[in-house]
Amino acid sequence: MKHVFSLFLVFLFFAGTGFGQVKGTITDRATGKPVAFANIWVEDENLGTTSSEKGEFGFAAVGLQGKTLVISCLGYERMRLPISGGSLRIALVPSAVALNEVTVKKSTKRSKFVINKLDDNTEYSFGSNGTPWIVAQYIPYKPGYAATPFLDQISLVTLSNLKNASFKLRLLRIGEGGAPGPDLLSTPLLGTAPKGIKTVTLDVSQHDLQMPAKGFFIAFEWLVIKQNRYEAVDPETGAKEVPARISYEPSIRCYGPDQRTPNGWIYHQGKWVSTSQREGDAISFATPQFQLTLSN
Repeated sequence: MKHVFSLFLVFLFFAGTGFGQVKGTITDRATGKPVAFANIWVEDENLGTTSSEKGEFGFAAVGLQGKTLVISCLGYERMRLPISGGSLRIALVPSAVALNEVTVKKSTKRSKFVINKLDDNTEYSFGSNGTPWIVAQYIPYKPGYAATPFLDQISLVTLSNLKNASFKLRLLRIGEGGAPGPDLLSTPLLGTAPKGIKTVTLDVSQHDLQMPAKGFFIAFEWLVIKQNRYEAVDPETGAKEVPARISYEPSIRCYGPDQRTPNGWIYHQGKWVSTSQREGDAISFATPQFQLTLSN
């Protein structure tokens, strides 16, 4: 691989000058149970994290009181709330996901059609050093897909320094201004990336989803959790690098600057941003490549 593009953000903390810690617990308002893997951002700041399996989160920062925390999670309404002192207890409201009505029955003789076929040229990738990015690729609808209307499989190339790094995939409708919008599914698609450069395939056939007439987005979401944390080591000595270089696995294969498709998006600082609007930094290389298999 020639290039690995990651945006590494450095946060400096000074003792005695407004140091504080933002921490809290996220629960389901209806059941009171913890909400795992919620995406948490400080709005308009390069600071975010993911809730643990117990719904807990926390990060140290300077002068964040009064700023806005943005929490989003599949199956819940997006929430914005001011950051106050002490431990935050956040109850998310479950949302109703309107699924597409299936009007075509699956054929007993299955035909398949592959879009954006992957190849062996894994030259560019995008990773996270601790920011809970979501990167999305737009999949447009074409009349030729009518013969194989169902979403069957999604494949992607992951690059991981860990044996089993976990991630989320999201399927999103088209929202305002052409940005990623509401989820197509009410349940998360959780994937596991093996160590090394691997093609990972997720089966979505059981959801009976048809290709939306306006197309849709496939999105990859990093989980900033302990199990995904990797600290780089010197390949010769095996010692940890100084200063520490930390990543949250896996990275994902992306389009290069000469291959970048239009309408790539990244969820950054609590909002969706077009990658074409960020020329000159790593985010402009954050359009992921997904292979989609359709069936009848």
